[in-house]
Amino acid sequence: MPLSELLPTVDQLSHQDKLRLIHFLLLAVAKEEGCSLEPAEDINSENVLLNQLASTSAVVWSPQADRESVQALSELLLAAQESAHA
Repeated sequence: MPLSELLPTVDQLSHQDKLRLIHFLLLAVAKEEGCSLEPAEDINSENVLLNQLASTSAVVWSPQADRESVQALSELLLAAQESAHA
């Protein structure tokens, strides 16, 4: 199959599948060059890591959600401006 026919299909892959394709191609090219690269991790440990990441939640704090923080930041900005002009 020519590369021009393959690229649209590759473009439709998920991010994870694109990374797997890169890994596969790297191993294939290394093998053709006479190198024997072994995968750093097996598929099971990769899936465990992906599952851990998927189940992890992150809390992002923003001072915009807290009136006292907004006021404190405003006062700091005013003080910095006043000291810069002094």
